[in-house]
Amino acid sequence: MLPQEISDHKRKWMMASYYEVHTHTDLRSSVMEWCKTCCFQWRWDLKKFTDVYGDTVRFELEEDFTAFNEWYTNMRSV
Repeated sequence: MLPQEISDHKRKWMMASYYEVHTHTDLRSSVMEWCKTCCFQWRWDLKKFTDVYGDTVRFELEEDFTAFNEWYTNMRSV
């Protein structure tokens, strides 16, 4: 997909409905790395500093959301 097509696609699903996870800012680089390697670029979005020491990751599909939650829960417990 071209950058404009990615932007248009993200805008569509973010205006409708999406799955949301709140993460800690200290883990941002790991979160971004997971998203880049495990999801297509047009199926996730990271919003920085949505809370004190918090970011928000939004996913278009429930399968990406579920896989991310499993990975994130395991990573935090290490």
